[in-house]
Amino acid sequence: MYSEEKIPLLSLRQTPQKTIWAVGGGKGGTGKSFIAASLATHLAFHEKDVVLIDADLGGPNLHTFLGMNDSNLDLGHFFTNKVSKLKETLVSTPFEGLKFIKGNDKVPFMTNLNYYKKLKFIRHIKAIEAKRVIIDIGTGTDYNCIDFFILSNPGILVINPEPTSIENAYYFLKSCIVRILKSHIEHYKIQDLIRRIAEQMDDHSRSIYSFFNAIISHDKSYAQLLYKALKKFTPCLIMNKAKDARDYLLGESMVDIIQKYLVANVKFLGAVPYDEKVHLSLKNLTPFMSSYPDSETASSIREIAKKLVGYNNSSKLQLQK
Repeated sequence: MYSEEKIPLLSLRQTPQKTIWAVGGGKGGTGKSFIAASLATHLAFHEKDVVLIDADLGGPNLHTFLGMNDSNLDLGHFFTNKVSKLKETLVSTPFEGLKFIKGNDKVPFMTNLNYYKKLKFIRHIKAIEAKRVIIDIGTGTDYNCIDFFILSNPGILVINPEPTSIENAYYFLKSCIVRILKSHIEHYKIQDLIRRIAEQMDDHSRSIYSFFNAIISHDKSYAQLLYKALKKFTPCLIMNKAKDARDYLLGESMVDIIQKYLVANVKFLGAVPYDEKVHLSLKNLTPFMSSYPDSETASSIREIAKKLVGYNNSSKLQLQK
């Protein structure tokens, strides 16, 4: 009987009482850490129950967006077994209702987590008692980034109005989709599809749409199984550093392209305008949302937070501005 509960990676779903959002970028410099920190500080002010995790295992810097210095505990203590539970690394922040797990770039080979350490990390993330868990993940298409993104509901991909950012975002989402489909094909031992997927799915010139057409002609029951699995992958996009209306429209166009060629149900959350004050607040170690609450950028973050809460909550909790 088809059931994702039997697939170790995909069975790690959150409960209705808690949401887990992973914020990523197809490339460095998109502003994913700024978005993650801003969403966390805003939601903590209203909901008083948010945990922010810096899971960028290659270059953690999320603490600077919170105006924090080094802490006594961080993710390295968990991965080196100096603490037995991830929640033991939680530290307080200057914001009421917001707890933080700082990243660590001093422990060797942390970027190369093996499968079992990764599953342990994900299980401990799920065990954290908080209404909202926001994870700032690394960039690129390694399995760690992809699996953290797939775990969340929804995963939030931050892009910029630049060709390289758009291209990297597209291939990041395609890599996530390939990961999901391969997990199902390998788990259900659909042997005659393993060779086909290896040849076709890793070919960047081919779309997921064309792959499904090929599978439909081969066996409709396989296509239905894989399509059902893919429909549960519902990422969101944020266009960051937007400078005009064309950049907003570019974000919407990106959604159309992804839905057409990757067969993924993507939601565009909105655009965050380019703002020099973001760099100023980072330089001064003063969190942006509390330093410039009346800015257009802060307003856009609040609107995106509303959409995210509504995405996971059928009652569509309204957060006051």
